[in-house]
Amino acid sequence: MKPTRRNFIKTIAAGILSSSVLQSFPTIAFSNPGKYENGIEIEKGFVVFNAETQKSMEALANTLIPGAKEIGIKDIFMNYIAANPGVAGFFDAGFWNLDTIAKQRYKKAFYKLTNKEEKKAVIDHITAKNSSFFVSFRKVIAEFYYTHPETWKRLYYSGPPQPKGFLDYHLPPRKTG
Repeated sequence: MKPTRRNFIKTIAAGILSSSVLQSFPTIAFSNPGKYENGIEIEKGFVVFNAETQKSMEALANTLIPGAKEIGIKDIFMNYIAANPGVAGFFDAGFWNLDTIAKQRYKKAFYKLTNKEEKKAVIDHITAKNSSFFVSFRKVIAEFYYTHPETWKRLYYSGPPQPKGFLDYHLPPRKTG
């Protein structure tokens, strides 16, 4: 998709308009883990999160939270937005904006930037000019990263107790009085 203002507005409009309609369908209809190489079709003929956008998403996630790529943040995020088409349109528009800024300033997509100062300049611009996208994305990625069992191991946290159970929780509660 050519980066134009019209396409940007179209992406946002499709995300907002299709959100309420598409959320009425069962979540399972939209989830297909590992099958998003060509993006997600949120409306007939309207695909979001193409391969380049997915690479930029993964690069931004890994820039914000080093190590996010190692837990498979791309697949986790793609499964999340596949189940939430309105959110997919919102985030796709944000990544369109991110890549457009990177291409205008440095003549390449965000995921191709290798210089830390270049990445920081693009992120600072997005933080200032498109804060709703940036804050939402950072929050979602942080939640996915810190709730992942692989991250718990890195932090020396054994995870929530209930899946393993407490030592005496296998017995029924005692009656008192």
